[in-house]
Amino acid sequence: MKKYSTIIIDDEPLAIDVLINYINRFPEFTIAKTFTDAVEAFKYINENNIDLVFTDIAMPQISGIELVKFAKNSTQFVMVTSYSDYAIESFELNVIDYFLKPVSFDRFTKTIERFKESNPSINNKESSINPSFFIKEGDEFVKVLVDNIDYIEGMKDYARIVCGKNYYLALKTLKSIEQKLNSFNFIRIHKSYIIPLKKVSQYNNGCVLINSFEIPVGSSYRNNLKKYLEDNKL
Repeated sequence: MKKYSTIIIDDEPLAIDVLINYINRFPEFTIAKTFTDAVEAFKYINENNIDLVFTDIAMPQISGIELVKFAKNSTQFVMVTSYSDYAIESFELNVIDYFLKPVSFDRFTKTIERFKESNPSINNKESSINPSFFIKEGDEFVKVLVDNIDYIEGMKDYARIVCGKNYYLALKTLKSIEQKLNSFNFIRIHKSYIIPLKKVSQYNNGCVLINSFEIPVGSSYRNNLKKYLEDNKL
């Protein structure tokens, strides 16, 4: 698939964290950098090829509006702000979208789809590539295809990666694997389990069903899972 590079600009770190979480759910998007300093961001935009910028508007020294006006390349922008006053001026600059904080994931998804429709993939061969990673088993490295993973179970300092009737043991914490697979729509549903959303065939009575595996959902993760299922229309 075609990869789109993005950056996030906001003088509020928590607002940046929200957008990082959202962007990481779309594997075709990569976050090149994040900035709390608009001046540094402006320089970076003009020195690099960035496809999409999410920028706050009301910032010291350079506003988001000025960033758009004076950017020297073809970068596209999404404006993010707490104030509705800038809406008309933002759309006059032909930005992709205008977000009012707090930004919902549903709203964010619609914007991403709009951007992708106006910037279609130009490499059809690339879309057939199945993402993968390597696991070290003894002295060997074993390739595991992301699409083959049914679930991952944490076992203290190890993780058991289950792929149908096979499984692999990785000397990794569940947290580190969660961070690696987050962009492929894997989520934590229990202190001991990570699952791929697209393989969930049923959620009922505090468990999800993936193929023939019944996996418990921890009480503190249930609301997050339900939100994912609603957002992804499962």
